[in-house]
Amino acid sequence: MFSPFLPVGGLAEIYARTGVGKTTFALALSAAAATGKDFFSWRVKEQWNVLYVDGEMSTQEMQERLTVTSTHFEQNANELTNLRLICRDHVRNGIPDIGSNTGQTWFTADTDWADIMILDNISCLWLSGKENDADAWSVIQQWLLKLKAKGKSVIMLHHSGKNGSSRGTSRRHDILDTVIRLERPMSYSEAEGAKFEVHFDKTRGFAGQRAEPIGMQYRSDGSQAHWSSFKITNEREVEVAKLLKGGMKQKDVADHLQISQGQVSKLSGRAKSNGLY
Repeated sequence: MFSPFLPVGGLAEIYARTGVGKTTFALALSAAAATGKDFFSWRVKEQWNVLYVDGEMSTQEMQERLTVTSTHFEQNANELTNLRLICRDHVRNGIPDIGSNTGQTWFTADTDWADIMILDNISCLWLSGKENDADAWSVIQQWLLKLKAKGKSVIMLHHSGKNGSSRGTSRRHDILDTVIRLERPMSYSEAEGAKFEVHFDKTRGFAGQRAEPIGMQYRSDGSQAHWSSFKITNEREVEVAKLLKGGMKQKDVADHLQISQGQVSKLSGRAKSNGLY
């Protein structure tokens, strides 16, 4: 589907802090898959049926955003018959809980039709479970594995925690092929719009240059979408090196930069190999 990060029957998660651009990014992926057009370095070999489930915004809001997003792919959103939106106002009582058998069954007709399903986001669509409860997550995990066995691909959107890592139980990542983290550059300013770095925390089936971070920026004038790339610098490595050289503990560096200790460790290793300290 999206070569190489999302194969047929692939499971992925995209996570970030609120407001970084998860939905903007996911809508672009949806439009690319539905139109069969490449998106940055990701190749899309054919048109796919895409089901986008949003638990936060209204159908009107999502349709307006999709209308603009589709212009990047030179496509009229009204003609995207292979992209379906299900939003919180789709049914009178709201979207059913994906953590229940009843809720999962409610989606059967749509998942039978779809090749790709995007769940935006886990916190709004999983109503019955606690994010840190691994056993509660197993109900959704079994559903995802059933969809995978049918050749369906699923992309879940989720929030990051205070330390910058994906919120909730780590068991969620066990069955995933790809985990993507979106984060803003350290020098980011609000005037730059949706600008973020795409980092691959987990890759199954691809590595090396294909798993390198990508810098993306999205701008819109209200009617036309503009996507561009930017070069990711080593500013985080420099900052981590400076703080560690100043005597700050790794945990304190993580808290200060609001990233995980694992990320601090990786950045520290790169900083050392680059001779920053």
